[in-house]
Amino acid sequence: MSYFGPARLTRLHYSLKTFFMNQFLILVRGSDHSVLSPEQTQKRMELFGEWVQNVLTGRYVAGAPLEDTDARLLTSKNEVLTDGPFLESKEMISGYFIISANDIGEATELTKQCPLLGQFRLEVRRLKPM
Repeated sequence: MSYFGPARLTRLHYSLKTFFMNQFLILVRGSDHSVLSPEQTQKRMELFGEWVQNVLTGRYVAGAPLEDTDARLLTSKNEVLTDGPFLESKEMISGYFIISANDIGEATELTKQCPLLGQFRLEVRRLKPM
């Protein structure tokens, strides 16, 4: 059997295509973690996982929720401006994820299908290539 069989070539092509797509940072704004029961939190994570599997189909790069505590805002090497959280709860960044998409329009359309939308505000930002 050839090392470069049809299935392997298809996966390789898809991997390369995804690699060369633009990446977008999705900021999850708002905070309601403290009002959810463990069961509600688990259900939210299940719905998010299903969205990643079924809608993003290999376009999910990374992501994580952020802790509500243990945050610092630095203004210089010597000055810590504030102990967190830093903003009103509706503006607070609760987490982030990074997805691959062709352009901002496609990233927006994919994000519109995210089950977190409605419970949180989602901000879509293109990452600059480095």
